[in-house]
Amino acid sequence: MSENALKIIKISLSFAIAFVLVFTSLFTYREHLAETYELTFLSSFAVGIFFIVAGILLLLNKRIPQILYLCATILLLIVFFVCIAFSNQFQMSGGFAFLHIVNPLFVLAYYLIFCNLSETTVKLVPAVAAVPLLYLAFVLIFGSITGNYIYFFMNYEKVGVWYSVLFILGILAGIFAFGFALYYLNRLIQKLVNKNKE
Repeated sequence: MSENALKIIKISLSFAIAFVLVFTSLFTYREHLAETYELTFLSSFAVGIFFIVAGILLLLNKRIPQILYLCATILLLIVFFVCIAFSNQFQMSGGFAFLHIVNPLFVLAYYLIFCNLSETTVKLVPAVAAVPLLYLAFVLIFGSITGNYIYFFMNYEKVGVWYSVLFILGILAGIFAFGFALYYLNRLIQKLVNKNKE
């Protein structure tokens, strides 16, 4: 496949994915506007905006740090795995099925097929935890002010400090594990692709 054809595909998919993510997040939460602080909404909406910006940058022939695609993928996978693990406590029908399952898988597929981290140093991988940590800090501040900790495992007043701390450490361990796994998987895929080109 020529470079121009690949570029056109990446631009088209960037805008298509952006539309799906932004539309499904806004449509699903249209009757839940007071709950748009949830990671389920914020992750799809923010990653959708990222794909819009990425599509514009691709049109302008600007380089996009590939680590940002990994960060976006991990952010959506957090929603995917937390909601799968606690599916009995989350609504999974209609638009919520898109936000919890379809959107994360769309972005994961794009990342694995169209991103190239072969020139990205492994030292950048811990950056995947930056946004989740900021969100956890927001949850704690929001909860201490309003009494609504958004997610039960963050309500340390109810479940206990150690439970919350261990849950957060578990989430972070999972984030780092998946971050490094997807980083090396991407590099392996790119190595195989480049080998087949030769």
